[in-house]
Amino acid sequence: MLFFPFPIFALVVGGCNAFVHDGDSPVFTPDQADVAAEKANAGTASASGPGASIFNQKCAVCHQMSGKGIPAVYPSLAGSSIATGEPAVPIRIVLHGFQGPIVRGSQKFNGVMQPWQEVLSDQEIADVLTHVRTSWGNTAPAIDASTVAKIRAETKGKVGGFTESELQNVK
Repeated sequence: MLFFPFPIFALVVGGCNAFVHDGDSPVFTPDQADVAAEKANAGTASASGPGASIFNQKCAVCHQMSGKGIPAVYPSLAGSSIATGEPAVPIRIVLHGFQGPIVRGSQKFNGVMQPWQEVLSDQEIADVLTHVRTSWGNTAPAIDASTVAKIRAETKGKVGGFTESELQNVK
């Protein structure tokens, strides 16, 4: 049987309590680069509207307000050839999610992006992708809800997130 003298027991239990009850909740302080990027984008149409609102609520936690992502964790959308390329690719990713390894520049990523098909309407997906495609220096054309609806119907049987190899030949 293990026996702890009372002073040691009290110290261990008291020390654990310091981790459990730490007072005030943490306060989020945005990265200064994110704040500067938001101020720089404030005068553009893409910095406001329904797409920006959806992005801020659903996407910025991973991809950041600056669209730069988190190195080695979440890829950047700023300057992304996937986000600004063939519209069918980012639509598929937003609808069904993404999984597996990818390399962007010199950064390696191996994660999972959740699917949004059950959460966002066709119009909301079009709006958020249009926001991504026209923000942070991106200059790709807008996406409309009818294109999202068409791809949603084409991929309705898809189970699990897309992988990079599944998206390579999408047109």
